[in-house]
Amino acid sequence: MAATLPPGILIEQPTPTSTVFDRYLSAEGRRIGAAIAELRPTIRAQAAQAEQQGRLSDELIAEFTRIGLYRVTGPVEYGGLALGARDVAEIARELGRGDASAGWTFLVASSLRMVSTFPKELVEDLYRAVDTWQGPLAAGGSTFAAVTGTARRVPRGWMVKGKWSFASGNHHANWIFGGVQWTDGDDSGHGLVMMEPSDLTRLDDWSVSGMSASDSNTMVATEEFFVPDAHFVNMRDLPLHIDSASSRYGGLAYQAKVRGSMMTVMVLNVAILIGMAQGCFELFVEQANSRKPFSPPYPLVAEMASTQVAAGKARAMIDAAETVVLRYADWIDQVATEGGDFTAADESVASIDMSYVGQLCLDAMDLMLRILGSSAVSLSNPIQRFGRDGRVILSHGALRLEPLSEIAGRHLLGLPPFDMFAAGLQNKA
Repeated sequence: MAATLPPGILIEQPTPTSTVFDRYLSAEGRRIGAAIAELRPTIRAQAAQAEQQGRLSDELIAEFTRIGLYRVTGPVEYGGLALGARDVAEIARELGRGDASAGWTFLVASSLRMVSTFPKELVEDLYRAVDTWQGPLAAGGSTFAAVTGTARRVPRGWMVKGKWSFASGNHHANWIFGGVQWTDGDDSGHGLVMMEPSDLTRLDDWSVSGMSASDSNTMVATEEFFVPDAHFVNMRDLPLHIDSASSRYGGLAYQAKVRGSMMTVMVLNVAILIGMAQGCFELFVEQANSRKPFSPPYPLVAEMASTQVAAGKARAMIDAAETVVLRYADWIDQVATEGGDFTAADESVASIDMSYVGQLCLDAMDLMLRILGSSAVSLSNPIQRFGRDGRVILSHGALRLEPLSEIAGRHLLGLPPFDMFAAGLQNKA
């Protein structure tokens, strides 16, 4: 007899995370999350084509602009929504359920939270097109990487050149931020510059096994070009800029201090993976109830005992991951409202916790793909994209489990900690 599970019984069933960690989920966060859920069929329908062309469609970018996605972390004073960690987790999760690249380009666009704390003249220029631009106002490449561009001091600004990799969302961004090693006489350091895309050349070098639609090309300038002083930020001043945000702007996003702000980025990262695992589970249930197994004599894959065990385990793994990430989102927003911040040890342990459950999401997806067998590896089957994209996301330097474990382990064992920024990056301030 064929399985007759009611549609969605294992997918939409509420869990404790639906209520326990919702105290900082705002009406705007709910609205944008719901709007993305309505767009999910379109996001999924376009995913294969987006992979081929290396970026999301102009149509989808226009829809995301319409619902306010690219204003989520901008200051209210500049037309943004200034949403906190719980809200961005909700939004990232919904995007991940549709397509990982949509979630990742939102993550990069959400760097508005950081760059909006920079000096006023830069911020004024950044938001000049906020009411007319279709897409993210900014994208970034190699902002904190070990290898960046270079900048040398000249009157009224800097002469810049270099190569900035992984500039996700670059085709649709109004500005590009990139890291530079700067020199000014005998002084030197690390900085960020805000660059016009027209000053850069886009390399067609984003050929990867997953996250192909994230538009993460390298941007390059082989000849020096001028960047005015107003579009340069010394990374030594970054903590001061971020910590000054609460005195400049309203909104929960700008109450978070330096480490709380960086932990929010990790929340956003892993919330995408949670959404991906949930989207994968949705397709898994659908396919298990419509496909015949290769070997055991059951009419449907869903009737195999191994499928039922996998469904139970995968659901538990995804729920556990969501509980951890929403717990941290809730804690970040609480500490922000109290005017506090986290210690380096707090941030390090939070990062390894979230990296670990991100890996748990990938493990759940791999389990489901394994149960479905060879039918799941066909490029015509959308479920395989979740596994490929998840593996690429977790290869990001800020998410890799083993290095983050070592960094956190030094704190936990009482050893001298490494000087890190955002838990997994070298501190260039």
